[in-house]
Amino acid sequence: MARPKSKKKAVATKKKVAKKKVVAKKKMATKKKVAAKKKVAAKKKVGGAKKKAASAKKKAVAAKKKAVAAKKKEIAKRAAEAKKLLKDKVAGVQASLKAAKEDLKAAAKREQAIVKMAVAKEQAVAKFVEKWTKTQMAKIEKALKPKAKKRKKRK
Repeated sequence: MARPKSKKKAVATKKKVAKKKVVAKKKMATKKKVAAKKKVAAKKKVGGAKKKAASAKKKAVAAKKKAVAAKKKEIAKRAAEAKKLLKDKVAGVQASLKAAKEDLKAAAKREQAIVKMAVAKEQAVAKFVEKWTKTQMAKIEKALKPKAKKRKKRK
């Protein structure tokens, strides 16, 4: 038969068991807290990773936009240069056209002056020929007339 435990020992054993239960409960509570903290940390980690991914995606989109804007700017610059070159060519052609028009005007004036001079020359020649012919005819007529004899003067 088993000997009954002394009261003192029984109380001490009960206290030990109670203490173990309290420690076990505290350990469980601590484990739960640690698990909860780990869960929160994992969530934060996942959230951080998601944020990083989103940030990277935003940066990539921004870089693409920047590249597209740079290309557009380059294309616009080239178009402006081509437009300027074309404008310069047009200006050159217009200048040469203006010079050609001025030359044409001068040539037309010169032609009119030459025509006018030719008409005046013909008139002058005709007038001179008419006058010259008249004088020559008069000379011929005078030569053909019988000469009157000269009279001697009496003294």
